[in-house]
Amino acid sequence: MTQAKLAKAVGVSQPNYHRWETNKDPVPEAKLKGLALVLKTTPEAILGKHPPIEAAFYDDSAPKNLQYYGKVAIHFLSGGKPLLLSISEEAFQRLYRDMQGPNKFVTVQSLANQTVAIRTKAISDLYFSSEAYDDYGPEHETDKYDDHVSLQLPDNRDWEIVECLSSDFGYEDFDEADVQRVQNRIMITDGQYKELVADGRIKAEDLEEERKNNAAETDRIFELANHIVYQLSTGEHRSVFIEGSDEDVFEAFYPLVDFGDTHEDDEMILFKNAGYHRAIFVNPLALDYVSLPTHKFEAGGLEIAAETLDSFGDDDDPTPTATTKTKKKRQLKIVKS
Repeated sequence: MTQAKLAKAVGVSQPNYHRWETNKDPVPEAKLKGLALVLKTTPEAILGKHPPIEAAFYDDSAPKNLQYYGKVAIHFLSGGKPLLLSISEEAFQRLYRDMQGPNKFVTVQSLANQTVAIRTKAISDLYFSSEAYDDYGPEHETDKYDDHVSLQLPDNRDWEIVECLSSDFGYEDFDEADVQRVQNRIMITDGQYKELVADGRIKAEDLEEERKNNAAETDRIFELANHIVYQLSTGEHRSVFIEGSDEDVFEAFYPLVDFGDTHEDDEMILFKNAGYHRAIFVNPLALDYVSLPTHKFEAGGLEIAAETLDSFGDDDDPTPTATTKTKKKRQLKIVKS
């Protein structure tokens, strides 16, 4: 349903409804039940209070996108840093299939908020290792996978909280219990350190080293929520803090992710990170890979899809503009994928 139709169904204007959907205004209590009825869901689900999505281990009844497969280790001809990703059964099956196809890029989505588009010809070798194995490829005994985050957190809503925790701002908009649950997964507080020392689980003389190691892990998790990371065929490594919108992230990289290809003429990727003030051009043929925060990439795609649908939802304006024609073409590609 378009925003215009939903607004009409619950008896408000489209601009008012849009403010609810973008969290600029809360949904009035009087309208919440009606909105839930129209959308065939519950008021709690609309407010984001449904249970968190969790990764499943040794549970064949869970959806394949949540069943933990194990690890994939990817090494590059450039000699740049290899990738190690925790993946689901669905991600394993897609990548296994795509590695045997003709696409210039293959995509794998980790259980730690990474949507990674990898240039196929940049790969030297790739190892799948299911949870039945204790190792994950030839580099298992080395420190080459130092960027790997040992975390299975597949809920995009949880990563919105991680993003807020990293900036110490905005998490008051989430349920306090959810914030506490996510915080416990990604960091250790001073109070918890005291308890660990008191219980003898950390020796007092090892405390500072433990703090240092855990802080580094938390910083890597924060990077997964806020940065686009890419590696060039020279082995150079880039980490770019996202200043622009989620839509900007999606616009720049969806050809690689959704179609395993670059733009029609292998043109430069343009990432408008802060519009006029900070824009980045990347040659796709010079990439080993690019890793995007899944929650931001998918949110950007949903925002663009909603805008596109709304642009065709008004029966009083049957003649689309050139802009909406472009959006429609792009949306057809999104639906096809």
